[in-house]
Amino acid sequence: MKMWLVIAVGMAIHAIFFFSIFEIYFATPLVNGMTPHRSPLKPPAKRLVFIVADGLRADKIMELMPNGKSPAPFLRNIIQTKGAWGVSHAAVPTATRPGHVALTAGFYEDPTSVAKDLQGKEVMFDTVFNESQYTWSWDTPKFLAKVTGGNANRMFSKKYPGHMKWLAGINAEDMDSWVFKETHELLESAKTDSVLKSKMAEDQILFFLHLGGLDHSGYIVRPNSEAYLNHISYVDEGVKKVVEGFEEHYNNDGNTAFVFTSDHGMTDWGAHGDGTPDETLTPLIAWGPGLRTPAKESKKYRDGLSKAWSLTGFKRTDINQASMAAFLAALVGIPFPMNSVLPVPDQMFNITDHEMSEMLFANLRQLLAQCETLRDDRQSTSMRLTFSPFRPLDSDAVTNLQNDLQTKINSGRYSEAIDEVRRGIDLALKGIRYYTTYDRQNLWFSIVSSYIGWMIYLVSLLYEDHCGLSSSSQGPQLSRRIKGLIMGFFGILSVIIFMVLYVQSTTWTHYFFILLPCPIWMAVLLRFDVFKQMVGIGTTIVPLLPYLMLTFAGLEVIVMGFYYREIMSFGLVCFAAWPWIFKKDEIERRILIHWSVSCLTVAFFPAIPTGTRELNFNLVVVGGLVAIAVACFIVKTFATRQLAKRKLFLIFGFQIFILAVSIFIMRHTAEMAATNRRTPLISQTLSWIFLGLGIIEPFLVTTDIRCRLFSIALAWMSPFILFSISYECLFMVVMCWHLYIWMLMEANLVNDYKELPTQIVENGNAVNGKGSPEHSTRFLESLDFATISNQIANGKSRQNLVRADLRRSFYFIFLLNASLFGTGNLASVNSFEPNSVFCFVTVENPPFMGSLIILKIIIPFIPIACTLRAVNLVTHVPLKSFTLLAILLGNIVDFQFFLLVDDGGSAMHVGETVSHYVIFSIIHIVTMLLFGISYLLTTCNVCCFKQNTSR
Repeated sequence: MKMWLVIAVGMAIHAIFFFSIFEIYFATPLVNGMTPHRSPLKPPAKRLVFIVADGLRADKIMELMPNGKSPAPFLRNIIQTKGAWGVSHAAVPTATRPGHVALTAGFYEDPTSVAKDLQGKEVMFDTVFNESQYTWSWDTPKFLAKVTGGNANRMFSKKYPGHMKWLAGINAEDMDSWVFKETHELLESAKTDSVLKSKMAEDQILFFLHLGGLDHSGYIVRPNSEAYLNHISYVDEGVKKVVEGFEEHYNNDGNTAFVFTSDHGMTDWGAHGDGTPDETLTPLIAWGPGLRTPAKESKKYRDGLSKAWSLTGFKRTDINQASMAAFLAALVGIPFPMNSVLPVPDQMFNITDHEMSEMLFANLRQLLAQCETLRDDRQSTSMRLTFSPFRPLDSDAVTNLQNDLQTKINSGRYSEAIDEVRRGIDLALKGIRYYTTYDRQNLWFSIVSSYIGWMIYLVSLLYEDHCGLSSSSQGPQLSRRIKGLIMGFFGILSVIIFMVLYVQSTTWTHYFFILLPCPIWMAVLLRFDVFKQMVGIGTTIVPLLPYLMLTFAGLEVIVMGFYYREIMSFGLVCFAAWPWIFKKDEIERRILIHWSVSCLTVAFFPAIPTGTRELNFNLVVVGGLVAIAVACFIVKTFATRQLAKRKLFLIFGFQIFILAVSIFIMRHTAEMAATNRRTPLISQTLSWIFLGLGIIEPFLVTTDIRCRLFSIALAWMSPFILFSISYECLFMVVMCWHLYIWMLMEANLVNDYKELPTQIVENGNAVNGKGSPEHSTRFLESLDFATISNQIANGKSRQNLVRADLRRSFYFIFLLNASLFGTGNLASVNSFEPNSVFCFVTVENPPFMGSLIILKIIIPFIPIACTLRAVNLVTHVPLKSFTLLAILLGNIVDFQFFLLVDDGGSAMHVGETVSHYVIFSIIHIVTMLLFGISYLLTTCNVCCFKQNTSR
């Protein structure tokens, strides 16, 4: 199989692997047709004011400031004198849309909901807004209209003005002041508008205030800043005035309930999306009719939060965020949202046992109805003989349970009914979980078998190319009849599976996941002749076992590095010491010293604690100036050695000039963002031009190895400076230095491994021995990407891989992951940093901004991949075998991250496992793509400058 075809197929297969975890672990089937359920008794409140402070961390509003005062005195006074409080635990992904879905619909959308939100897609499901008599809302365009359809007769929604979509150039408090102002205007309008006043006098109405300013403020000034705390105080004062306004409008009739919470928190660096406590712990403060008042703490939470916030004397009630929907519905007596999957938090209420029993019984009926609908849905899409229902909740059991509970309530045995309904709710939740994950095992097995089959197939390709075999000309061959039977068997199997899936009305995505093993394993079995030839390699592998085991241990270091980033630093320390122990006599001493120092310098960056990711644009300036100084020194060296024609220095000079301009644009943009001013159009235009030039510039210089690699580094350093917010630029400079030393070291080791074929000569003389201390440098100066590529294409390369190639392929993967950590906390999905893209865009456009963030992450990969190609050409490695080896090693790591994905346990654990798999899968797909990109960047050129080889 052609190498480009292997890469293309591999990328397609891994794209299917990537999306499979969301179907396997986080599927959220929405079922319809249930009957809404609500308590038949009068609800505690007539109306509800629901306030969501977007991006507000629980600790920042609950804890006292160093001066002993609260940043939110009004809300803290509510906790201490008239209301209930606790922590609402958000789930992954911690973002606006999934958070609001959990709060108002009562279930957790799968992580792909973020993608739905970014694409502006509408997904209709039941929420407390749909069930209310009327709803007035003030929010972003992100949520209400996209999930409810926006019934204009009952739901009156206003969106933030268009200018507030800017991330820079606005005052974040203006977003909240707009909501407060609109709420006040509604109350004022009701005084003169009789129709509006009559609607607001109805029961079962909701007012939804989405305060987006704190989320915006956290992005810009970070949650630990004084400005963020001042913003909390501003929100607190605004909430106080809103409460006073509603109480005044309704003449303090005692029928208005208030609930204050947040959809998600954020990290110390102002990001969110993952499952860290800073992102998942959100405040919950509720007061009004039917809600408990402050009481002495009876249940002790072991997390120490109550003590840290000086609230140990006040009873605390924690809930899961998805319980909020049932809580809101019960407060105003509307039907529970039909897709709500968590029970009402009854500990928040202060009502009679009769009212409690009816409320919980209605909640149970809603959960049982959902469970029965899920069962019917699963049964209708399953083969009758294979369907296995949840036995504890068959039709008779459900009927008996409901009849028994109704009898106890009617006879006044409320305490017994409450205890039994709670047991019934636990059972209903297990049933919902059972049917929601009904297809998980089949999907998981299909993906696992596809992973294994794909890796076996890669092994066969690697062995075939490494040994120079031809499956059509050597060894025992499968007959055409056997091959026909294999293809026929998998063809028939695929048709049968397809028909079964079609009859079961299976989701279309499941076709890809379940059918994928068929073509993969068919391809594996069709290579039976290759596997038969591999039987005799046992004796040749035995000497390599220590190296294979060491490589596997190194892959485990990469896996563990995602959990403990210091391990990546430890790995680099080991690489720094390696040549001194094993290759001291083969490598020039000055290169050894450079190698160790560069390894240790790179190792410093992954060891930087995550929480120190503060904005420090002065470090970016320092990194840029260091890059310019190093570039000038290298250009001077090139001129001294007459490595290239003089006109190349004009290109290098232009690239250095762009570096200087990029530093100025970055610093000017940072200053403007800090003072709430937008990036000038000229700065954004130049930033985009420089990004485009980064793609073009390398093709304008000679394909001499040193010149082309230098040009690639300069070309991508400019946009990287524009993306940088702290020490990333310094890391990029250090990494490029380390890559150059890696190339020099491998040039030293060429003769040690006897890797160059006898046909390869340098200036007509065979390469023998290590020579003078300048040998490696002179050796590289004589090499050209295009020339060596042509030589390898003509067969002038090593036939087989050598032991050192295993180390090189592993080190390539290791460096990719080290660069991931070297540019910040990029092992989780909460790495989004809006300041990184302000040079290019300041309008809030998450899909576009996210793409730019991914580009920033990938930029260091480009010089790594190009250096690897240089190393491969210098050592004349068989490129196809080496590429297959690197892809195989990446697959092993990717497979382990897939096996580690879990949807159980804490939100932090779930977030970690998902983040790690998602990030490495993207890295692996990008890695395969980089093999092609590096070929273009190193071998092709527009201006075919001839190298001046005079010495």
